[in-house]
Amino acid sequence: MKLQNRDIEIINYIEEYGATIQQIADLFFNGSYESSNKRLRKLEKDKFIKGKLHPVLNKKVYYKRRMPSYHSLAIQDVYIQNRNIIQTYKREAMLDKYKVDALIITKKNNVVILEVDIYNKTKKEKIDAVKLYVKSRLHCDPFIMILNKDDLQRGEGA
Repeated sequence: MKLQNRDIEIINYIEEYGATIQQIADLFFNGSYESSNKRLRKLEKDKFIKGKLHPVLNKKVYYKRRMPSYHSLAIQDVYIQNRNIIQTYKREAMLDKYKVDALIITKKNNVVILEVDIYNKTKKEKIDAVKLYVKSRLHCDPFIMILNKDDLQRGEGA
């Protein structure tokens, strides 16, 4: 199989993040699930990537080294769905002494903090500290987006 430039981009993306068929379709195939599925199967068959049914999502997920977590795939979904309005995107950003799942700055300079909280364990202390940190450093009030398991099952983020 001769790799095309897009194949290399897909392999690199999958190596870094892992992805579902739909995520790759949205990023590289103008939303075409069938085209994405066909190419991913070929890349898997030729051993450039691995694919397996995700135990939580019950969807096929592609990866290079290890299966991405449900958590990681949910964060990527938020990024992919909003990539046209995102200026800066940082996964696992340290804000003061707290790690947030993602720090997003939109093209309109709005700050969004993303937390995927599958089991509703994010403490108010963390949220308050992160808000204060962003306000003191970036001089704006951040929008805090906390996705829980119910949101993810409804499709609001994953």
